[in-house]
Amino acid sequence: MAMTTNGFTHHLSVTICNGTLWLGLIAAVANGAATNAGAWEPKNKPVLAGQIALELDSPTLTESSGLAFSGVDPQCVWSHNDSGDKARLYAFTVNGRHCGRLALRGVKAHDWEDMASFDDDGPRLLVADVGDNDSRRQSVSMYIFDEPSPRARTLVASFQQLVVRYPGGPLNCESVAVDVPRRRILLLAKSPLMATMFEVPLPKRGNASESSELDGSVIQVDAKRVQTLAIPLATGMDLCAKTGDLWIANYLQAYHFPYSERLPLETRLRQMPGIVELPMLKQVEAIAVDDQGRVWVTSEGRPAKMQRLTVAP
Repeated sequence: MAMTTNGFTHHLSVTICNGTLWLGLIAAVANGAATNAGAWEPKNKPVLAGQIALELDSPTLTESSGLAFSGVDPQCVWSHNDSGDKARLYAFTVNGRHCGRLALRGVKAHDWEDMASFDDDGPRLLVADVGDNDSRRQSVSMYIFDEPSPRARTLVASFQQLVVRYPGGPLNCESVAVDVPRRRILLLAKSPLMATMFEVPLPKRGNASESSELDGSVIQVDAKRVQTLAIPLATGMDLCAKTGDLWIANYLQAYHFPYSERLPLETRLRQMPGIVELPMLKQVEAIAVDDQGRVWVTSEGRPAKMQRLTVAP
C-alpha cells in the first residue's frame, strides 16, 4: 500500500512480530536511518579477522547468491537464495542468527543472482532477478524498495520494477552494484573468459528517470555498455560506500578497483586490479562491503557461510 503527501510516496508494509500483525510506514523507518546504533562487528574474533567463516543459521538459505549489509540496522545483513526459492530475503545478526525475513508481494523469483543496499534519501534495497544461464530471457528485472527492519517479517507491497534489456540480446548476469553519486546501476554480464559491464539509470524514489518509460510501477530501460573486463565467471560485485572502491568476485578470487578522483570508473576498469584469493568455501556467489570498508563473501551450502576477506594494507 502507498499514500502520497506533499509529492512524496510513503510505502506501507505488513510486518509480523511476535505473532502480532503490524502496519507500518517503511518510509518512516528509512528516513529515520538506523534503528540500532553500532556497526557490523561479529563478536567472534576469528570471524571478524577472517580466520573462520560465520554460519548463517537458516535451514532454507542453501544457495546464498546475494549479500548486502543493512542500512536500517548496521548489526544485520541480508541474503537470498539462487533460483528455485520464493521472492524473499533472509536477515541475520552479527552472530549469524536468523532474525527476520522479507517477501515481495506478487513477485515470482526466476533467477535471483545478486542484491545491493544503498542510501538514497534513506536506506534502500535492490534485488536483481538477472540470471539467465541459457541466454533466453529477452528482458530481466530488478526491484528497488525502501528497506524495512531486518528484525521482523515483512511483506513489501510497494516497489519499483526495472525491466532491463541488453543491446545485443540476452545475457547472463550475476553481479550488480548501485552507484548513487552518478545515479546508475551497474550490471556485470558473466561468461567463461570475460565480463562485460553495463549500466542503467538509477530511478528517483517513486519516479522514472528521464530515459525510462514509466508504466505504473514498472520502468522499461535499455542497458548501456560500459567496458569489457578480463574476469572469467564473475559471480558478485559491490561498491564500497565508504571509499568508492569497486569489488568483483568469481569462484576463486576477488578483484579490487580502487576509487580515484581523477579517473572515471570506465578508465579504472582498464587498469590492472588488485587480486585477493578467496577463502576455501564451497562456491562463492556473493560479495559485499560493510560500513567499515571490510569485504565479505558468502558461499552456497547448508548452512550458508559468510567470511571476511583477508586484504593486505
